[in-house]
Amino acid sequence: MAGVGLCKPEHHVKTAPVNIQLSWGVLEGLYWPKPGAPKVLCLHGWLDNAASFVPLAPHLAEFDLLALDFAGHGFSSHRPETSRYYFMDYLFDIDAAMDKLGWEQCHLIGHSMGGGVASCLAAAMPERVNCLVLLDSLGLLTLPAHKAAQQLRLSMISVRKARSFLRPYESVEEAMLARQKKSPLSDDAARLLCERSLEHTGDYDQWRTDPRLNWRSPQLSSDEQSLDMLAAIDSPTLAITTPGLIEYFGEEMAYKRLRAIPDHKHVMFDGHHHFHMEQPQQTGIQITEFLQQPHQDQGAQYADD
Repeated sequence: MAGVGLCKPEHHVKTAPVNIQLSWGVLEGLYWPKPGAPKVLCLHGWLDNAASFVPLAPHLAEFDLLALDFAGHGFSSHRPETSRYYFMDYLFDIDAAMDKLGWEQCHLIGHSMGGGVASCLAAAMPERVNCLVLLDSLGLLTLPAHKAAQQLRLSMISVRKARSFLRPYESVEEAMLARQKKSPLSDDAARLLCERSLEHTGDYDQWRTDPRLNWRSPQLSSDEQSLDMLAAIDSPTLAITTPGLIEYFGEEMAYKRLRAIPDHKHVMFDGHHHFHMEQPQQTGIQITEFLQQPHQDQGAQYADD
């Protein structure tokens, strides 16, 4: 696997780091190897990192499991100064990473933004995706057509006002509190995410996350485009959602998106957006059962709960 740095763990170590050299930089990740087992690639949410799958990994022990940091996140390289973080570029990164790994096909698990990337990859490149698991994710973020100019304006303003650095913290605990203000994470979950997102500089801890990730997107898809993308997914799909996601999209649109996926099973979890970190055993049971069952011609079996 040219361009892949994979550290073989000692027998008592369950996790190994991985780095994948792409044309613009390096994608880093965490690897839980199980030679000969079905391959599973995990994709995290916006401003998270591969460590978001650490609590879940022991409950997916039947799989050859890899979680990657997206560009600009975790330990992965920042994009070049002349580049921006366009959503669709993540698809090309993951497609190229699979080539470097020598993975022709795999199961995809995506949380939040990672679920959006995974669903688009499954729609565009169905030959690469065996089964798809969406964790609190239902396709692309969208915008009504009449708000396109306003979105572009907000994007340009966000770039003009952007800082070239993110604020430092005196301790990991201070960074954890800042992270917990954005999402109701437990201390353990917040520490996992923060420790992989921080670098120690002098007397302070500072986010290694690329500040440009906070720039607003200049353009978003329409609901019609999102539904078309979901309808193009051939892979059997497990969608685990929370009430919060249904509320975010609105009940009518959320279930319209679910019904657009031809072969899907829907499970509703109580809890918040990072349930895969806070309820890993329950999440792992659902995923393992889904990935291990036969799926040929079973589209009619899956119905919304």
